[in-house]
Amino acid sequence: MAEKKRFVRSRTNRLVGGVLGGIAEYFGWNANLLRVIYVLITIATPFVHGILGLAVYVILYTFMPLEERAEGSNPSLRDLFRGADPTPKDEGRKVIHDVTEQDVKDSHKDGD
Repeated sequence: MAEKKRFVRSRTNRLVGGVLGGIAEYFGWNANLLRVIYVLITIATPFVHGILGLAVYVILYTFMPLEERAEGSNPSLRDLFRGADPTPKDEGRKVIHDVTEQDVKDSHKDGD
């Protein structure tokens, strides 16, 4: 079953806050093209509307949740400072205690 798309800020496709990268990933658009269009529209409109464009970005940045980290991916520097667990939890891994090592004889390596 396909995973449901979520409207989230991107962790990987971001320049400022990941808002436009997240929108582009959600709709399957090119993020750089969306950024250029957003900047051109914001600059081309009168000054009041330019501030409105910035305000819309800040509102989206505030209310769009950040994309979840993929399992097994390395944490970002920001995650480390926010107190995220740097090591992924692997419940299937077992720890072996009180083990002694032994050398394997050379004759077994050749299959003799």
